[in-house]
Amino acid sequence: MNRLRVTSTSTKKNTIIMMVGITFFAVLLTLNIIKLVTMNIFQPLEFAFDALFLVVLFNRINAKYTCEMYDNCLVFNKSSIWGKKRYDIFYPSIIGIYKYQPKLVEITKFRRTYRLHSALDASDVWTIAYTVTTTNGKKENCRIYFKPGDLFLGELHRVLPGKVMINEEGVILADIAGSK
Repeated sequence: MNRLRVTSTSTKKNTIIMMVGITFFAVLLTLNIIKLVTMNIFQPLEFAFDALFLVVLFNRINAKYTCEMYDNCLVFNKSSIWGKKRYDIFYPSIIGIYKYQPKLVEITKFRRTYRLHSALDASDVWTIAYTVTTTNGKKENCRIYFKPGDLFLGELHRVLPGKVMINEEGVILADIAGSK
């Protein structure tokens, strides 16, 4: 049964910033094409650099993300120019959900990190830390960055008491306690 759903949104300010970036790299690519046609100078690294940034920025703008809350799991769906991808996170595997704070060094090692939020969304970024058991039986820590909103966090807090809206240190301690 589907309880709650959050979809990615975009703000005008962030859209303008991304469009300026796309315009900048499109102009650079155009200048490289003009240089190739008029002066017969071909610089493949410049072409590749400009094209790569255009594709990455275009992908970040066009990607759509949804997070759905079910009785036994969270389901993240990502739809981008590269296709669709689904991530299922079962509630017992969740270590904790905390507000994202960038750091240079982290105590807990995360094997995989997924960014499942829109670059155009101005909401706060939250982190879901969870465990996954690999095919050979080894447990790995993973995390997902997402932008849930207050209503969604409140419902998660009701379903997962003591694991939602905690600090990162609480997640580290829960991970250490769970790995013993």
